[in-house]
Amino acid sequence: MKKSRADIRKKVFSNSRIIVLILMCIYLTAATNGKFFTYSNFVSIMYSISLTGIMICGATFPVLLGGIDRTVSGNAAVCGAMAATVALYFNQTDIGAILALLCGTACGVLSGFFHGIVLSRFAIPAFLLTLATNEVLYGIVQFITGNQLINVLNCELMNQIGQSRFLGIPIPVYILLISFVGCYILLTHTVYGRQIYAVGGNRQAAELSGIPARRVIIIAYTISGFMGALSGFLLSCMNRQASAAQAQGYENDVLAAIVVGGISLRGGEGTLQGALLGAILIGVMTNGLRLLGIDSIYHNLIKGVIIIIAIAWDMLSAASKSGTTKNPLAGLFTRKKLREG
Repeated sequence: MKKSRADIRKKVFSNSRIIVLILMCIYLTAATNGKFFTYSNFVSIMYSISLTGIMICGATFPVLLGGIDRTVSGNAAVCGAMAATVALYFNQTDIGAILALLCGTACGVLSGFFHGIVLSRFAIPAFLLTLATNEVLYGIVQFITGNQLINVLNCELMNQIGQSRFLGIPIPVYILLISFVGCYILLTHTVYGRQIYAVGGNRQAAELSGIPARRVIIIAYTISGFMGALSGFLLSCMNRQASAAQAQGYENDVLAAIVVGGISLRGGEGTLQGALLGAILIGVMTNGLRLLGIDSIYHNLIKGVIIIIAIAWDMLSAASKSGTTKNPLAGLFTRKKLREG
C-alpha cells in the first residue's frame, strides 16, 4: 500500500532535525580535517550545553502550555549570587555549599510559583510578565552582589561540582542527564504529563473534562523556576564566582533550542527530547563555527536566522498536519491575481 503524500511530509518533518544534525556533523568533520569528530570535542559540546539543557528541561513545561518563561536567566543569576553569598557566609565549607544550593533553588521555586499563580488566574501574556520579572530579578542580583564579583575559589564542594569529572565526563553533564530523565518521565509516564498536553492544546476543554488547569500551570512554572535556579548554582560552581551579569542572554538560547527542537509555541505539541536535540544542534553549530575560525560576533546573527527558519518550519509543519493549506503563500498569489483582474 502506497503512503499518502501527507504521511510522507509528516515523516520528513519529524525526522528533519536528526537529518540536519547528521549532515552538519559530516560537513564539520570534513571542513575541520577531523578535529570536530573526536570524543573530547563531543564531551566539550555536551559540557557547553549542560546549563542551557537544564534550563530547557524546565522551560519546556510552560511552552507546552502555550506560555513562556523568560526568567530562566534571572532565576539562574539570583540563585548563583545567593549561593555564592551563602557559601562565603559559612566560610566556603561543604555545609555552606549545601545551604547555598537550598537557598538558591528556593528562590527559583518561589519565582516560578509566583508566575504560576498570576498566569493561572489573570489573562496576562506570559511573555510580558516573565520579561518584566526577569528585569526585577536582575535588579535583585545587583543588590546582592553590589555589582561586584563574588569569588568562591576555596569552596571545595562547589569546585568539585563545577570542575571535576567522572569517567572523563564533567559532573554538570550528569546533572543534565538526570534532569532530562526526571522531566521526561514526568511528561510521558504520569497523569500530570498528559494534563500538560491537554491544557496546552485547549485549556477550556481540559477544564470541562475535570483537569485542574490552574494547578497544572502553577506546577509547570514552579518546575521551570527550579531548573533555572539549579543551572545558576552550577554556573557559579563552574565559574567559581557570581556576578550581576551572570547568565544574561541564556533565555534566548533556551528559546532558540525549544523552537528548533520542534515544540510549538502555540502549546500542546512537542517533546522534551526534541527540545534537547535542538540544544545539541545549536551546540554543534556554535562549536563548529568556533573550529572554523568564524568570529563570535556573527554567532548571534546566525542563531537569529535559525530561529526565524525554525518558526517558519513550525508554521509550515502545522499547516501540513492540519491539511488546511498546501502552500502558505497560495492566498497571497490568489489575492494578487484578483487585484490584477
